[in-house]
Amino acid sequence: MNNIEKEYCKLVGQAIRELRTEITHKSSLLFSYENDIPKSTLTRIERGQNEAQLVTLKKIAEAFGWSMAELFENIEKKIPKNFKIFAEDHY
Repeated sequence: MNNIEKEYCKLVGQAIRELRTEITHKSSLLFSYENDIPKSTLTRIERGQNEAQLVTLKKIAEAFGWSMAELFENIEKKIPKNFKIFAEDHY
């Protein structure tokens, strides 16, 4: 994973952590336990150390009462609008 991809993982992880605390008001330990997500997995995702797998994202979305589309929409709202994975000259 290159540096820009690592930065994106950090931004997504921060967004998930913010959403977890805003919506559920639960600690990562309780949230992970109630939603069958290993605590270490959730911690690594929220710190941007791991890319979240689809099944884990689905569990997170359902814990918020959302579809996957709603989860991604709310994550995107928390990421800076000018963030790009590719440089402008990539295409």
